[in-house]
Amino acid sequence: MNIVYASDNNFAEILGISMISLFENNKDCEEIVVYILDDGIDEDNKSKLNAIAEQYGRILVLNRIPNLHELAGVEIHTNARWSLSTFSRLFLEKILPEDVHKALYLDCDMLINDSLTEMYNTELGEYYCGGVRDCISDNHKANIELNPSDNYINAGMMLIDLDNWRKNSACKSFVGFINKYGGNTPYVDQGVINGTISNKIKILDFRYNCYTAAFDFSYKELLKYRKPSEFYSETEVVEAVKNPAIVHFTTSFLSLRPWIEGCKHPYAGEWLRYKAMSPWADVPMRKDNRSGKKKLAVKIFNALPRGLAVGIAGILHARVVPMMRGRK
Repeated sequence: MNIVYASDNNFAEILGISMISLFENNKDCEEIVVYILDDGIDEDNKSKLNAIAEQYGRILVLNRIPNLHELAGVEIHTNARWSLSTFSRLFLEKILPEDVHKALYLDCDMLINDSLTEMYNTELGEYYCGGVRDCISDNHKANIELNPSDNYINAGMMLIDLDNWRKNSACKSFVGFINKYGGNTPYVDQGVINGTISNKIKILDFRYNCYTAAFDFSYKELLKYRKPSEFYSETEVVEAVKNPAIVHFTTSFLSLRPWIEGCKHPYAGEWLRYKAMSPWADVPMRKDNRSGKKKLAVKIFNALPRGLAVGIAGILHARVVPMMRGRK
C-alpha cells in the first residue's frame, strides 16, 4: 500500500499522529510505504516521523517538494487557511517514482479508524482516481464551470491510479487550469482537481472521508446548509458517521479541531489517544486563535432557533460565499 501525505513543519505533528492511526489500524497490510511531500519539515520532526515508521516496521520516504510555481508556470496563490504544500499532490506523477502505479493520498488532518485495504484494492478501471463526494451547492460548482450533476469530491482523500494520470497527462490539465485562473484558483487545488477531471472520478463510500460537517449537522440539516444536487443517501451518511473508516477534521465554523483547546468533536478523544502514543505527547494543545468575529458568529448561531440558524448559514454558504468567490 502506497500512502502519500503533504506537509509543512507546522503540520508535522498532525501528520505524525495520522500516521500512527494508519499503522495501528492497518496491521493486516503486509507492506505500507509512506511518501511525505516535504515542504520544509525540520530535522527534529523528520527524525520523529522516521522513528514512527521504524517502530511499526514501515517504510518512510521524504520527498522535498519542488518549486511549484515553476512547475505551474505561474505564481500559485493561497491564503492563511491553506499551505502551498497542498498543491503538491497535483504533481505526483512528477514527484513519485515511475514504478509507483497506485497511491492513496491522505490529508494530515485525518484519523484512520479502520483498515483501508478493501478500499485501496478498489478497481478504478479508466477512472483517474476515487474519492468521496463533497456536500456542496451548484453555485460553488459553477465557479469552476461544472454542471450540477458533475462529480465534486473532497480531495483530502484520493485513491489515485498514477498510470492513468500519466497516460492522460492529468498534470498538464492541472497546470492549464491553474494558468486559466492566473494562479488564483477557486477552492485552491481541490478546485483544480474537480474542475479538470470531474468525470474521471469514481465515487467511493462516505465512510472513507467522513468530514466534520457530517458530525456538526444532522443529515437533513446538512442538506439545508450545503444545498447539494448530488450527495449520498441518509442511510449512507448516518452509517458512515456511526462507523467511519477515516475521520477528516476539516475546518468548520461550528467546531474546533482536536489539536486546539476546547475541541468537542466526537473523535477528539481518539485523536488525543494517538497523540499520547506519539513523540509529540507532551506538546501543549494549540490555542483557539479564531477572530472575535468568528467566535461571535458561533454564539449568534447557537442563540438562534436551530432551524433558523441552519437556514441563514445555508444562504451564506451555498449562495453568498460562492458569489463572492466568483467575483475574484
